[in-house]
Amino acid sequence: MSSTITASSAIDVQGLVSSLMKAERKPLEQMQSEARKIDAKISAYGKLQSQVAAFRDAAASLTRLDAWRAVKGSSATPTAVEITARPGASATQHAVSVQQLAQPQTISSGAFSGADAVIGSGTLRIQLGTQPSGATSFTPDATRAEVAVTVPAGATLADVRDAINTSNAGVRASIVRDGEQVRLFVTGSQSGGNQAFRILATDADGVSTDTGGLSALAFDPTAAAGAGRNLSLVRSAADAQYTIDGVALTARSNRIADAMDGVDLVLRQTTGAPVQVDVTVDTAALEESTKKFVDAYNALNKLISEQTRYDEASKVAGPLQGDRSAVGILGQVRSIVRETVAGGTLARLSDVGITLQRDGSLSMNAETFRSAATDPSRLQSLFAAPGNGTGDRGLMLRFRDLGDRLIGADGTVPTATEAWQARKTANARRQDAFETRMTEVEKRLLRQYTSLDAQLAAAQGSSNALANALAGLPKL
Repeated sequence: MSSTITASSAIDVQGLVSSLMKAERKPLEQMQSEARKIDAKISAYGKLQSQVAAFRDAAASLTRLDAWRAVKGSSATPTAVEITARPGASATQHAVSVQQLAQPQTISSGAFSGADAVIGSGTLRIQLGTQPSGATSFTPDATRAEVAVTVPAGATLADVRDAINTSNAGVRASIVRDGEQVRLFVTGSQSGGNQAFRILATDADGVSTDTGGLSALAFDPTAAAGAGRNLSLVRSAADAQYTIDGVALTARSNRIADAMDGVDLVLRQTTGAPVQVDVTVDTAALEESTKKFVDAYNALNKLISEQTRYDEASKVAGPLQGDRSAVGILGQVRSIVRETVAGGTLARLSDVGITLQRDGSLSMNAETFRSAATDPSRLQSLFAAPGNGTGDRGLMLRFRDLGDRLIGADGTVPTATEAWQARKTANARRQDAFETRMTEVEKRLLRQYTSLDAQLAAAQGSSNALANALAGLPKL
C-alpha cells in the first residue's frame, strides 16, 4: 500500500503516517471483529441444522409402520430348528418336529489311481428326475432336458470332473482322496426329492454299460449293479419331512421361506421331541429406537443451551446468545414434550417413563417404558396416531413435523442462516470499500508529509547558509 520514502529526514514521514493510519483503521478492526462474530453465528446455525435433522429423523423412525411391526423369532433349540420372523408377522407359538432333513443325491465311482488317470472317451448324458418307488427306480423330468457332456479321447478323471461342472447339468463333481487312490463324487446341486439324477454313457469302445472305459461312470438306478449302475449310491435325494403342531409337512430345502406367514424356518437336524418356536413383538427394538430419540433430543437441547448461554464466571457469551430464533426453537421443542394425546390410554411421554428434567433434557426410565410397551398398540397411539387434529395426533408425528418446519426450505434455521450470510456479505463489502478509502488516505498523507519534509529541509538549508554567512562577517 505504501512505498519507501526518500527525503531529507527532517521528520520521520513513514513513522508519522503509520501512526496516523493506525488511528484511521480503528473502524476496520471493528468490522473485522463483527465479521468473526457473524462467522461464529453461521457456524452455530450449521451445527443446529445438523442436530435438528438428526432429531427429526429419530422422531420420524417412530412414526413408520415397520417400527410397530418389529417382531423377533426364538427357538428353544436353535441348533435343530432356527426361526426368523420378518416385520408384520403375527405373534405366535408352535411346536416343530423334524423327522428327516432335505438332502441332495450323491453317487461315488470306484477307485482310480489318481486324478490324472485316463478315462475312456464318449458322452455322458445327465438327466434329472425322481425316484418314485425307491433307489432302483427313476422317472425323468420331462421339463428339464437331458444334458450331454462330451468326453474326448485321452481325457483324465480331472477332465471329466471339469466337463461335468461346466455343463450346467444340475450336478457338481469333485475328486475325493481314498488312501493312495481317488474317487469321483457327483452330487446334485440342490436338495429335494425331485433332484434325483441318472448318468447314462455312450462309450466310444462300443459297450456302454460295462465297468470299463467311460461307461465305468454310468449310473442308471434301474439297471443291475455293474451293468449300467456302475457308480454307488451314497445318498438319495430327499425332501425334508417335518411337522408343525403335529401336522405332517414336506419341503424341498431345509431353508423354508414363509413356513408360516412372515416366518422362515431352517431345519438343521432331526429332533427327538418337538421344538418350541415363538414369534413375539420386539419390544427391545422399540426401546432402542425410543432411546435414540431421547438421545437426539438431549443433544439438540444441549447444543442450543450452550450456543445461547452467557457464562457469568468467564463473561463469555455463546455465539447465539440473545438470538430469538435459536431460543424460539428450544421453546417449541420443549413445548411438545409437555403436550398430551387424546383418545388413548397413554396420554403423555411421562406415561412411558420419559420425563423432562430441570435442565430441559429428557430422562427415560427403562422399566416404565418396557411395562408400557407390552402392548405396542397403546404406545403406537401415543407416538404415531395419525389423528384428525393436533390434540389426537401422535407426539412423534408432531416432533417430526416441527423438524420439517425448522429445517425446510423456508424454515427457521435456513432463514436465519441466510440472514447472517447476507450480513457477512455486506460486512465484506464495507471492509473492501474501507480498504480502498484507506489506500487513498495513506497516499494523501504521504504526499502531504513528504512535501512538508522537503519544505523543512529547504528552510533548514537556508538557515544554515545564513548562519554560515553571518559567521564570516568581520567582528567589530
